[in-house]
Amino acid sequence: MRVTESMRLTNHQRYLNEIATKLDETQRQLANGRKIERASDDPTAAAVALHYRRGIAYEAQMRRNIESGIAFMNVTEAALAGATETLQRIRELTVQAASDTLSPVDRETIAREVDQLIRHLVQIANTEFGDAYIFSGTATDTPAYAVTGDPPTAITYQGDTGLRIRQISREAQAPVNLVGSQVFGSTFDDLIALRDALSSGAPASAIEPYLSAIDASLDRVLSARAELGARINRFEAALQQSETTDLNLQQLRSEVEDVDLAQAIVRLSSEEVALQAALGAIGRAASLTLLDHLR
Repeated sequence: MRVTESMRLTNHQRYLNEIATKLDETQRQLANGRKIERASDDPTAAAVALHYRRGIAYEAQMRRNIESGIAFMNVTEAALAGATETLQRIRELTVQAASDTLSPVDRETIAREVDQLIRHLVQIANTEFGDAYIFSGTATDTPAYAVTGDPPTAITYQGDTGLRIRQISREAQAPVNLVGSQVFGSTFDDLIALRDALSSGAPASAIEPYLSAIDASLDRVLSARAELGARINRFEAALQQSETTDLNLQQLRSEVEDVDLAQAIVRLSSEEVALQAALGAIGRAASLTLLDHLR
């Protein structure tokens, strides 16, 4: 079959359309940075990319859980540090009051300071994180301790013993809170009794036994701080692992979904050259076709 210039022109036009389509696709990819714009472009690659995206979203949620938990525990640690300082001051005052050299007036002065420190310790025990009371277990809307009387005659725990759990990985959960009744135990009862003994003019021999109760309170708080420190370390390790997992997933997703800019720029240049060549060929073929008609 004789190949006419008209047939050549048609072939050139078909080739031009193919080049123009490829060029348009490359330009779009460079504009949005994606190899896959629609699932229909590459269903298999799109499914793989979606899998990675879901993994990335899950890790983002884990990091929010972990970071929120760390923030909660940092507030708890600050409260426990304040409780430690307060109990240490009460111990210092109790040591002074247990001396035979102090007069009843001196002990009354110490009693007044102890009373203020008790009130301060209640404020610490009722610390909030956001709108949640940190030592109330899962009864987050309820202050951990209720005070009866002024000066206080009773300080009562009114939270529960529930733990607030955070999901920190696909496999692991961990609590973030410490229960007030376990941290403070009989501390408030002991301190109220100490204050009353000081106010009543009790002798040094009656004051000294309270040192053991204060030491027990300090031990509970220090044990709670040690447990909390271990939890914070665990959360920080989980955060680091989640960040590493996220980086790996982002890299895998990018390999499937994102355009290699260097390769795309080279391809764009090649396609532009091919387009110009095709346009030139069509121009020449069109001229020859016109001459055929004029002959």
